[in-house]
Amino acid sequence: MKIFVALCLLTVAVTSPIELNAGSAWSDAAGYEECTDWVDPAKPLPEPIKDICGTKLECAGFTDVVNSNCGYGERNIKAGKWVGTDIDLSQGYSDYNKAFQRLFGYITGDNADGAKIAMTAPVIYKSYYDSAYKLQKVTMHFFVPSALTNPPAPTSNKVYLEDWDAATVYYRAIGKSTMNISTKEWEQEAMDLVTALNNDGVSFYSSMSIVGGFTEPWGPKQRTEIMFSA
Repeated sequence: MKIFVALCLLTVAVTSPIELNAGSAWSDAAGYEECTDWVDPAKPLPEPIKDICGTKLECAGFTDVVNSNCGYGERNIKAGKWVGTDIDLSQGYSDYNKAFQRLFGYITGDNADGAKIAMTAPVIYKSYYDSAYKLQKVTMHFFVPSALTNPPAPTSNKVYLEDWDAATVYYRAIGKSTMNISTKEWEQEAMDLVTALNNDGVSFYSSMSIVGGFTEPWGPKQRTEIMFSA
């Protein structure tokens, strides 16, 4: 999940315009029309956002943008508070689990008030790259419920609170949990997202990729998104 985006950004080429595959179960689930050349009936449908946000969990506030192009969705994210932690890249994937536990500890009482804070969605991973698209840093974040305008300070020095400005993101949805997505699938989804944005002349911030996990990894339906910010 760390290196594949850099490879895609370095190698993707702009191709000719792609036809829309209008109206499908996929578009209803993913939130956008898939491009005809990329339709794969074997791909599991992602759980629709409407069945998660405001139904199962509070999500970071957002507004979907109507997008007539294929291959990606567009969403405006509202400003909000997030709790985060840095991932120690020297430990490989093992620190991803430790990072999650640090954030989960914060919402289950490892904070100045000993408060229990509701789980939210999505769990965000941000990967930062240098000018040669070499991975420099990865962070993980939980959205702080909007009712907590003054959230308690973390007790761990590895956990921090942040105020995020409003932002626009472009995304592709995947009907699997992050732990069940193969390297090949990550590469293909990233390649498709970059290609679709380039085809439409959409500029995006290529020095940071974002992955959002919206569902519990053991649930029957899954939604993971790969994103770039405008």
